[in-house]
This record gives sequence, C-alpha cells and structure tokens, in this order.
Amino acid sequence: MQNKKPLEREVQDRFIDIISEQKENSTNSVYNVYQKLVFYRYEEIIKTTFIEFCKYISEDELEKSIYEFLKNPPSTPFVWQIANDYRKFVKKQKLFHDRKYLYELLYFDWIEVEIYMKEYKKIKVKDFDWNKSYKLAPSARLKTFNFDIINKEHKNKRENFLIIYYDYKSDEVLFREINQFLYVLIKQSNKKQSILKILEALCIENEIDLEEAKMVLYEPLKELLFSKAIY
Repeated sequence: MQNKKPLEREVQDRFIDIISEQKENSTNSVYNVYQKLVFYRYEEIIKTTFIEFCKYISEDELEKSIYEFLKNPPSTPFVWQIANDYRKFVKKQKLFHDRKYLYELLYFDWIEVEIYMKEYKKIKVKDFDWNKSYKLAPSARLKTFNFDIINKEHKNKRENFLIIYYDYKSDEVLFREINQFLYVLIKQSNKKQSILKILEALCIENEIDLEEAKMVLYEPLKELLFSKAIY
C-alpha cells in the first residue's frame, strides 16, 4: 500500500503545478483559488509562530513577504517547520534589512517553538561537581543577540547572551540572560574534559582569578544543571 501525502501537502503541490502551467495567465480562477488557499494557511502558521515579529511589521509587508515566500515553497512535510523556512527565507532575501532587529525577533519566536516541539530523553539530575564534565543539553540553545530582545527593547542595540531551554517543571521554554564568560564556558564545555579544566584555561586566557571565577559561577551552573539546561 502506497503512503498517501497529507492533504495540505497535496494542495501545496497542486498549487505549484498550477503556477507552472499558468504563468502567462495569473487571472485564471483555479490559480487564484489555490493561491488564496495556500496563502491563508501560510499566513495562519506565520502569525501563530511569529507573534512578536508580527507586531512590528504592517499587514501589507507581511502579505508581500508571504507571497514572495510562496514562490520558493518549503520542502518540509511538517507544517510547524514551515515557519522556520519562512524565517530563513526572509533573512536570506534581506526583506527587512533596514530593521535587522526583526531577524532576531524571528529567531526569538521560532526557537521557542522548535525547542517545545521536540521530544527529549530523560536526564538524571546529579549534584554539580567541578571535576565532572558537562555540556549543553539537547533541549537548550545558546544565542548571542545584537538587540535587546529579552527586555522587549527590540530596537535598542545591545550585545547580550542567552541560554534558552525547555523547563520540565513548568512545561515552558525559558529565556535566561547570562554573562559572556559563562556563555563561552558552556559553549566550550564537552564530555571529554572536566568543566574545571575548561574554566582554568579560560581564566588564564582572560587573566581572571580561578577561585573568584568558581565562586561567581557555582550557583548559576548549579541552577542550569538542576534545570537540565546542561547535563
């Protein structure tokens, strides 16, 4: 028995066929029906996913960007991933290059969906130990922002560093600002070296006292381990 395509995918494929056949006659009624059908579906997905982003662009800008996106339809079979293809397309085509903070808003909105939609293996929480090795959990991301998205000052330029992770207790995706040193430490962490060894190297490189660094970083690392953002 052959696998059937999802109805929505069939509609999209049919729409692409019609576009190919009717390039010279855009007033064709069938073309218009399918175009509107696919447009409204994509608009719904994009508006639902990119809530913050949509607050900062006009309806006209959104409509134009979606129609441009429809000319290069996504290949993903998963409806929820269409939004990510739109995000990448908008940035690649530089549709909002006069307002670059919009690209970061797109990421901010998207990453919450991506982290939430995936399934994760259970992680056992153990006490934090400097002599053990840790790394970023599959349910977490590190991200450098150039605009103050976290404080909703979207247009203000400010380099800031976030760890974004799924919180198992609240069943939510949390955004937490961390300092640059902790950001680099987590980014360099791996299962081959103890976190203390990595910290020692960073302290030497940045001329920072090791014991002072350990004292400052202990609680944040302990909290991130307890939250399963690192493991």
